[in-house]
Amino acid sequence: MNIKIVIIAVISILLGMSSTVSAADKKGGKILVMNLVGSGAMYERMVPDSNGDGEDETAFCFDIDLFNAKNGRLVGTATDCLSNITGADVGAGLALVGTTYFHLPQGNLVTRGNTSVRPVTQAITTADGQLITHITGAAGTNNAILEGTGRFKNSTGAVRLSGMVDLSQFSAAVGDPIAFDCLFVIILD
Repeated sequence: MNIKIVIIAVISILLGMSSTVSAADKKGGKILVMNLVGSGAMYERMVPDSNGDGEDETAFCFDIDLFNAKNGRLVGTATDCLSNITGADVGAGLALVGTTYFHLPQGNLVTRGNTSVRPVTQAITTADGQLITHITGAAGTNNAILEGTGRFKNSTGAVRLSGMVDLSQFSAAVGDPIAFDCLFVIILD
């Protein structure tokens, strides 16, 4: 079966289950499907401890636009922060911890997941013409929600990421860009 058809079918199913995230919908649903799309320049900031040593960690962070995956509307922004990066060669793949801050009209939501980053095995360009060099995937363990405000205060739940990024201009220096096209599925308990 053609892989494009399979991918489109899976995304269609996920989008059919998603809730609309908009300023008019103050209560929202239990399943959020959001698309983090765009390019951001790297800066460093501290994120909550993820390696168990009790100390906050320095992370590489990027501010990106956030869209409702169901209808394509801009719903806010996200700050994607990458820490505990392991793997000596981006060409061989990396492992990292992703802490993502979703800034939405209904409140803020902070999630975390263990992320794998692997080079593409064939040329990929998005519908917008963005070159993709790496595929990413992540899942949180147990409760993947660190904190929330507004509608998301005291939220718990699962988070999954399926994404694509362009690391061709990234050398880990402040200001270096990464282009993102990442789909987040957040299932609130």
